[in-house]
Amino acid sequence: MKRYFLKENQGNVALLAILLLVRTVGTIGVAVLLNYVIDTVSLAISDGNTTRIWICAGRCVLYAVGLGLIVGVSDKVKAHTLNKTMRNLREAIMAGVVHMDIPQLKKGNSAQYITLLNQNMTTVEEQYYKNLLSIYTDCVGMVVAVVLLLWIHPIIAVISIAAMAIPSAIPKLFSKGLGEVQKSIVEKTNVYNKTIKDIFEGYEVIKTYLITDEAEKKHAASSVDMEGQKERFAGKMGLVYGLATMASVAVQFFVMSLAGYFAVKGIVTIGSIVAVTQLTGQVISPAFQLSTKISQLKSTKPIQEQIASMVEMEGEEVPVKELEKEIMLENVSFSYEEQPVLDHVNVAFEHGKKYAVVGESGSGKSTLLKLLSGYFGPVDGAKVDGKSGYLCDMTMISQSTFLFDDTIRNNITLYGDFPEEDIREAVHLAGLDSVVYNLDQGMDTPVEENGSRFSGGERQRIAIARAILHKKNVLLLDEITSALDNGNAKSIEENILHLGNTTCISVMHKLVAGILNQYDKILVMEQGKVVEEGTYEELMNRHSYFYNIYQMGAA
Repeated sequence: MKRYFLKENQGNVALLAILLLVRTVGTIGVAVLLNYVIDTVSLAISDGNTTRIWICAGRCVLYAVGLGLIVGVSDKVKAHTLNKTMRNLREAIMAGVVHMDIPQLKKGNSAQYITLLNQNMTTVEEQYYKNLLSIYTDCVGMVVAVVLLLWIHPIIAVISIAAMAIPSAIPKLFSKGLGEVQKSIVEKTNVYNKTIKDIFEGYEVIKTYLITDEAEKKHAASSVDMEGQKERFAGKMGLVYGLATMASVAVQFFVMSLAGYFAVKGIVTIGSIVAVTQLTGQVISPAFQLSTKISQLKSTKPIQEQIASMVEMEGEEVPVKELEKEIMLENVSFSYEEQPVLDHVNVAFEHGKKYAVVGESGSGKSTLLKLLSGYFGPVDGAKVDGKSGYLCDMTMISQSTFLFDDTIRNNITLYGDFPEEDIREAVHLAGLDSVVYNLDQGMDTPVEENGSRFSGGERQRIAIARAILHKKNVLLLDEITSALDNGNAKSIEENILHLGNTTCISVMHKLVAGILNQYDKILVMEQGKVVEEGTYEELMNRHSYFYNIYQMGAA
């Protein structure tokens, strides 16, 4: 955690440390100044010389102005330093997230990531970084105050140091319990965020099945759990503060009484009593708060561990190359959590050719595409142009199309710089002309959250236009026309089939002869195996498995 505080921030941290040192010394120096003021006034009263009072007042004004400037500048530098620190930390977490491979990411939950980057970051800033700076100033302040107390009177200083151990020891008794409660708060917050995420994403189901009461009860139960843990944490902190404050006040009264006794005996001056009172507070109060702040800092350990795991989960980058000859799968098998899905698949996909993958539901078609796309990273037995450990430059378009909450243009270009004629061509080939150019804002029309203003078929066409524009070397298509009418489906499939210099591997649900006979090869899958392959005519003439499922589809 400290490395993000120092990363690209050493100059600011060094300047802040100096400013906080000067600020703390200046604040504590007020006690010495009060000693000087009171003794000066006492001396002026005794000898009737008011000149020294005016000199003293001038010095106090200059001191106040200087201290005020230091406080203002130090607060500004502190804000800038924390700003940069939190940016570094968030960027490190996001770098870890976006470089994970997809299965790593899916092990978590999006609500967990949102909680970490939002609410937990606030906790880290308040209870870790700000406490870290506060602990530094408290330690500096106590050292300076103790030095000044020793200068005023060594005995008072020794007694103050010994007494401050009493309130400072109290928070240590609760540090373990506070850490456990903080961990529980993180867990309950994750559960709460998952709950509200489910409610928003399942809103249509909730309204359709009239289960709004159940949704409210589920939310209320999760909210009660989360807020209950926060209340428990606040209660423990209140108990710690109460006990420590009681001990702190008692110790201060004791030290003040001792200083008064020394003043009566003529050992110290009247002004020294005020200075001792101020300096004792600068020792005892920070000492009591120090333990509490350390406890709060330690209570962020669960969040620190979560951050460390996220950053360390950064996946290894797999080299990507443009396909020149073929993708080869040799004796490839794959299982989901010990459940076999692909069984000794042997197949080759030649550059520039078009392949259809067909089979009944659960036969392994989509898993085959995921393996080819690198969803699970490099796979044993998979080779790109004869090389293992590589992925080829490809894109996958599935039934569920994600669109960013941005314009149609930015969703197609993905913020890249493309000639306008290339964008129009991609829009045309994807069959989007009638959709885009009937909108008042055309390509600059906002798609809204996940493309909610468009139908499923229109969202898929936007994704197809995106792939066409970016001229990916290989297109993996997972039933992309499932949400389209027959006319649009046929038009888009024919456009894709005529893309030159592009390898297309398309999982198909609708078995249409006029489309199938345009593919160079059809792969037929059954129970994780490629049981047949050939052209449409070859497979139909065999009167085997493909022939049967085609006839069933036609029926």
